[in-house]
Amino acid sequence: MKVRKITVLLAAAVCSGAALADVSEVGTRSGVLRGFASEHQPEVTVFEGIAFAAPPTGELRWRPPAAPIPFAGVKDADRIGPACWQARNSDASLYARGNLYRSEDCLYLNVFTGAREADERLPVMVWYHGGGNTTGHAGARIFDGANLAARGAVIVTANYRLGPLGFLSHPALSGESTESASGNYGLLDQIAALEWVRDNVAGFGGDPGRVTIFGQSAGGTDVCLLQSSPLAEGLIDGVIGQSPGCIKLDIELEQGHASGSAYAERLGVSGGGAEALSELRAIPAERLIATPGGTTGPLIDGWVVPGRPYDMLESGDQNRIPVMVGGLAEEYYGLQHTAGPIIEADLDNYLENAFGGEAAQVKSLYPEALDLSPLDARKEIMGDNAFLLASRMWGRLVSERGNNAYVYFFTRPAPVFRLYVHEDPDLTGNGGQRLFGAYHSGELAYVFDNLDLVGLDWDAGDRALAEIVADYWVNFAATGDPNGPGLPEWPAYEPEADVVQILDTEVRATVHPKSERLEYLEELYLRSR
Repeated sequence: MKVRKITVLLAAAVCSGAALADVSEVGTRSGVLRGFASEHQPEVTVFEGIAFAAPPTGELRWRPPAAPIPFAGVKDADRIGPACWQARNSDASLYARGNLYRSEDCLYLNVFTGAREADERLPVMVWYHGGGNTTGHAGARIFDGANLAARGAVIVTANYRLGPLGFLSHPALSGESTESASGNYGLLDQIAALEWVRDNVAGFGGDPGRVTIFGQSAGGTDVCLLQSSPLAEGLIDGVIGQSPGCIKLDIELEQGHASGSAYAERLGVSGGGAEALSELRAIPAERLIATPGGTTGPLIDGWVVPGRPYDMLESGDQNRIPVMVGGLAEEYYGLQHTAGPIIEADLDNYLENAFGGEAAQVKSLYPEALDLSPLDARKEIMGDNAFLLASRMWGRLVSERGNNAYVYFFTRPAPVFRLYVHEDPDLTGNGGQRLFGAYHSGELAYVFDNLDLVGLDWDAGDRALAEIVADYWVNFAATGDPNGPGLPEWPAYEPEADVVQILDTEVRATVHPKSERLEYLEELYLRSR
């Protein structure tokens, strides 16, 4: 562990939970934490590895998170907590995460505060990482929040349980639940992090009444679900969804039970009672992760997620708050960067499975991609039908319910590098060429303005865009509107006009470049509901 510079402290901490005048030592409900100065933003104070819940181990496995364990004295918050249990992915992947230290005891968060004094009441931004709800961790260097915090915010990055430990549904788990529900433990962790923020962030100079949640990919899906969850009512004031996929979620609790029961059988556990749960809770986490199946990701459990996301957003019953949402031009060029060539018959099979009798019409909308190759066409159609369609529908639904939505389309081709292994970034051995266009996750370094911390071969255009994007994100957290002095004007989304903000070296507002295609894909979705 690298030795870090500790900030100069005031005389003594107030162990009752009240913060000191500055934010170098902060009293929380669990105990007093000592922070340190960021290495690249010395005016930002960082607190790492803060437990926001008790370790979800033993009898707490597959239960809602419990309160964190109190501690005595002053604790140095200078070590990132372990990642939640997950399989290690290949170093050949753009999304390689290296040999992470993983543990079931993983419910930790990190705080980056730009406040100098505890009474500043800065806007708070709570980040949930992507990774398919099966991989990832809040402590990745690309998510260092100091450059955002330096703009006048408090940034929180939080872990949550993943894979079968975070999303297993099973009849026996629902049977012991007071809500007759199971699964969605990862979402409950995210809500617990928000409750920790509500109870403690004022001591770090944050305003518990101005909390924006933001997430990407699976994290973008999760924040979409939290927007409509009654359990998050009053905990969030704005949402930023980056490449979300939530709108079409339709997995019901019964399907989760069937999947979880089949998974338990593969583990050698049968039955649906307390004995089965004891057996499951005794299985080592490594074996749970290594066994196929066990999770469908978030599901409609009637509690955390009361109904289909589209229906919940359309009704506007919960959390009527502003939203900023968008996707990237070449999402699947990153997600499928190791995919081999396919023939046109393979493309046709995909289209028929996805669109049935409308397959030929969908295919006709993508002549340029098809001219490149069937694989290019499949990648573009998949990206449009997943992330871009979800972003556009989410923005439309929020706008139609009377709240402001700001929709973006990120088109800047980003350098290709291992996003999460900053010490070995060069994936293709060519110094970071822009081979995949604006690929899935390619916006992350811009959002956090961390081009000096991660990646390869950034240029002046990238740096200017990162400044603008990070300003937009923090402005939205502060006011519910991304606009501010010196920034290109970003109009609120109006579905009939379909004007979105293009994020590229030229930032501008224009009709969505894929408007016609997305309109047709949305029509197909609504027809199939």
